[in-house]
Amino acid sequence: MPEPAAFHPFGRDHLLTLALIVVSGALVASACKRRPPRQIRWLGRLLAIVLLGYVATVYLQKGLAKELSWEYALPLELCHLVMLACLLALIRPSPLASEISYFVGLAGTLQATLTPEIGEGFPSWEFVLFFWSHGIVLLAVVYLIASGQFKPRRGSVLRMMAFVNGYALVVGGIDACFRWNYGYLCSKPGHPSLLDYLGPWPWYIASLEAVAFVNFVLLDLPWRSLRRPNS
Repeated sequence: MPEPAAFHPFGRDHLLTLALIVVSGALVASACKRRPPRQIRWLGRLLAIVLLGYVATVYLQKGLAKELSWEYALPLELCHLVMLACLLALIRPSPLASEISYFVGLAGTLQATLTPEIGEGFPSWEFVLFFWSHGIVLLAVVYLIASGQFKPRRGSVLRMMAFVNGYALVVGGIDACFRWNYGYLCSKPGHPSLLDYLGPWPWYIASLEAVAFVNFVLLDLPWRSLRRPNS
């Protein structure tokens, strides 16, 4: 079989995939505005099924390729927790799950979708699975907003900072015990990434805290004027 073509940022396949995500998001938002509540709930369940389909495909593909290992295959990445939050919010609305989906999901997913850290282009599994996972998170957030299930609350930014710090403490402790590197909490990735510009370990973790805080504040800005004084 021929080797998959290398991925080119903002090349044809990348731009077409971004366009597909945008069009799909517009369709989801339109359906939430035009359809009755029962059909809107079923749309959320459909998105949850697509998300579960991604999880099943990842483990099946890695299992067949004999790439499953304790070091890489456990659901301990921050994006895994975001997908779990999206799944919970889609099936049974929850303020906290919706906040994690919106704030943590958008803060990481938007940047990752525009600047993917992948080596192979379409139709490689790396390309398909990357945009499947990030695309469904974005569609889930669009659904939560358009359906009215995301209710911005006061203190969201501080709650999300507590969430990501709690993640870092727990998963960082697991990494230290087993010499793993989930969340890149013990060392930077081997390939070039944003972390290369944020200082050496462990200082890049503090830099990531600042980046996360700024992102959360910016994502909270559109909702501030919508909050009532007693919300």
